[in-house]
Amino acid sequence: MTVGLVAAAVLALGVYGATVTAAAGVRIEAQVRRTVSCTTSLRALQISAFAANPSIGAASVSITTGNPTSANGLLGISTQQPHYGLGGACHTAAKRAALTHRGLTSAGVVHAGDIRRPAVYCPASPRVLLHFVIGLDASAKPVSATVAIRTLPKPHSGKKSKPIGLVQWSPARSVAYHASACTTQDQ
Repeated sequence: MTVGLVAAAVLALGVYGATVTAAAGVRIEAQVRRTVSCTTSLRALQISAFAANPSIGAASVSITTGNPTSANGLLGISTQQPHYGLGGACHTAAKRAALTHRGLTSAGVVHAGDIRRPAVYCPASPRVLLHFVIGLDASAKPVSATVAIRTLPKPHSGKKSKPIGLVQWSPARSVAYHASACTTQDQ
């Protein structure tokens, strides 16, 4: 009976076993696949993703909301931490978002060793949809991630969901894509 409960808990969390290799040659032992709906603050969203950076000593992805100087975290992924962090403003959603950058503009590729850290600032709807797939190594540290971000209109409003951004990330290489309404800045 205990094995059944453990299996049910693993499936409920969206963790799937895998034996594929990430772009950097690191073996992916598990994948986390989730879609969440998150409340935004000030109808603003910030996306930051960078490969292994020598001045910071890590590679990471962060999606935050609100004032950039005191932003609230929605999703955080770092090579220095196991798993990932999900903010309290996010809850599991049944909808999905395509993991594609079609119709979005690249903020540029960041390779491991680059000092460049592009940040993307976007207007957002009161709620956004995050659909992500995170590859974890044997010690449960993130080694790859793809995150799609879309607007989430109110039900029955007649408005359609629109892409805001997409991140394709690994410690070796990262690219953040964004909608035309967004601005970028190197940090």
